[in-house]
Amino acid sequence: MKGKIFFKEEQSFVGTWTWYLVIGIAVLSVGGTGVGLFFTNDAEGIIGLIIAAITTGGIIVLFYTSKLQVSMDQDSLYYRYPPFVSAEKKVTSDDIKEIYVRKYKPIGEYGGWGYRFRFRSGRAMNVSGDVGVQLVFKNDKRLLIGTQKPEAMREAVRRLKENWGIDG
Repeated sequence: MKGKIFFKEEQSFVGTWTWYLVIGIAVLSVGGTGVGLFFTNDAEGIIGLIIAAITTGGIIVLFYTSKLQVSMDQDSLYYRYPPFVSAEKKVTSDDIKEIYVRKYKPIGEYGGWGYRFRFRSGRAMNVSGDVGVQLVFKNDKRLLIGTQKPEAMREAVRRLKENWGIDG
């Protein structure tokens, strides 16, 4: 059961440059296929238009439903990133070796934004920006959770570390 929440953030791709890029690609994909169908008017064109519409529709739904949610109370950090991490995950002092807020290079370290994995850097969950909370677990696995509220996140991590009895 959660205690009193002192940090809460929900991030979405809707309204970010990535969202507009996805919508633009969808319009070009379906629109381009539709224009091609206008000139050919054959069965393959119709199938192509249906495939383009379903694929781009699926990508739009994926981006629209992806919401990175992070909260902290005095004892724990909670996160979820549906549809990738549907169940809320709880991180406590028993799990963590290190926790700190840092600036990172989304493309260089993780290959971009979203739910990412790199052998060298570990996992990342981010929507946009270049600041996040870095978690280093006792098993040496790493997770970076992006934030659009870096100062509030720094203060929340400071409070959490204080409650956990972690220096720094």
